[in-house]
Amino acid sequence: MDARELTEDHLAADGLRLLQPRRGYRFSLDALLLADFARLRPGDRVADLGTGCGVVALVLARRHPRITVTAVEIQPRLAALARENARRNGLDRRVSVVEADMAGLPAEVPAGTFDHVVANPPFRPPGAGRLCPDPEEAQARHEIRVDLGGLVAAARRLLRPGGRLTLVYAAERAVDLLTALRGARIEPKRLRWVHPGPGAPARLLLVEACRDAGVELAVLPPLVLSPPENDPG
Repeated sequence: MDARELTEDHLAADGLRLLQPRRGYRFSLDALLLADFARLRPGDRVADLGTGCGVVALVLARRHPRITVTAVEIQPRLAALARENARRNGLDRRVSVVEADMAGLPAEVPAGTFDHVVANPPFRPPGAGRLCPDPEEAQARHEIRVDLGGLVAAARRLLRPGGRLTLVYAAERAVDLLTALRGARIEPKRLRWVHPGPGAPARLLLVEACRDAGVELAVLPPLVLSPPENDPG
């Protein structure tokens, strides 16, 4: 890949340097919020569905030195970047990148063996809003290759009984998400609304759900990303 088509971005807090496309799909705050929300334990085997350039997988691996991550990405250029980013950051022994469709995962991503699945899936149905002209970005933002039901089904196949799924999703589709999770017997356990500013409607939803668990949901205090205008902090 031509270096002129890439940028190198530094996540100083985690000591990561990540290559990503100069044009097309680039990771955003959503991915970092997901990484912050995910609760992992030493020894966890984690799957990152739709890893993009690998940002969530690599942040989690850096913060949790005793986990392993299998990062799945269907788009060849993004999968190659995720693999290179793992190598450049010295995490390729614990982060493996698999170029595959989550609807038909290969044997190297075995069913029923993962303690935790994380995902920052496309939020928009194909007919909702203007389709991004860049094909790579369109697939990352619109449900072109996988819809919500397909993602949840893939997560259930991968999780061991009692394993957990953590997602970031559009707040306006919260009912769709919670319905899909319960329908797949992945019960929502923690939920947090994310607001862009004080008094603004929630834009995102962070959810942790558990395979084959009972009904009990903790709604956490909302996360407000920017302080009030008169707040000196």
